[in-house]
Amino acid sequence: MFAYSFAMWPLRPWLIGSHPVLLEVLTGTQTAMTVGGAAARVGETPLLIAFAAGVFGMMKFAWVFWWAGRLWGSNIVGLLTGPPGPVAEAARTAPGSPAETSGGASDVGAATPEAEAGPGVSGPPGGAGARNRKLVAAAVVLAPLPLVPGPLAFASAGWVGMGLWAFLGLNAVGAAVWTGMFTLLGYAIGQPAVDLAETITDHAIWVSLAVIAGMFLLRAVQNRRAAVNT
Repeated sequence: MFAYSFAMWPLRPWLIGSHPVLLEVLTGTQTAMTVGGAAARVGETPLLIAFAAGVFGMMKFAWVFWWAGRLWGSNIVGLLTGPPGPVAEAARTAPGSPAETSGGASDVGAATPEAEAGPGVSGPPGGAGARNRKLVAAAVVLAPLPLVPGPLAFASAGWVGMGLWAFLGLNAVGAAVWTGMFTLLGYAIGQPAVDLAETITDHAIWVSLAVIAGMFLLRAVQNRRAAVNT
């Protein structure tokens, strides 16, 4: 799925001016939604189609994270949040901590519930109480917002036992509101947005090459920083 997302980056300049609705389906980006709404304003596509394409584009991979949370619980949540910091790791392994205690017990043959359950299996936080479920439900709805980690919210929904249809319903509410905002923005702008998108498509080969070069440069900088930190 992540490979798919990276593969779509060079294609965006080619599709933004010629097939914005298709780009909405493939990427679910705000830019595609805005141009889709503008295309509806000038009569190139029905407004409802532009709106539905954006909603589908935003939701098409959400169920994957929900499923991962249902299958692997805290393991996938931990993967999405990253490794613990040095302070958290020190607290986890400090004498008298639960991890240290369980480690000591295992030396004398005592098995923990997690060990009996097998690797990779863990229950939801706090027994999946009502408060946790409400927080996760709110996070699923608010997932389109820039500061809300959508994949983490979706995986947490599966972790706490939220049903698939309930998850899709909440996800659809957030996606519909977000898509509606940008589609209507594009509809209000109209022809200028269409003209700009078509200009980008006319120069798509150069824009695509610049995007690819930028991706490789960003990756090189990240690798160099990682090497320096280690």
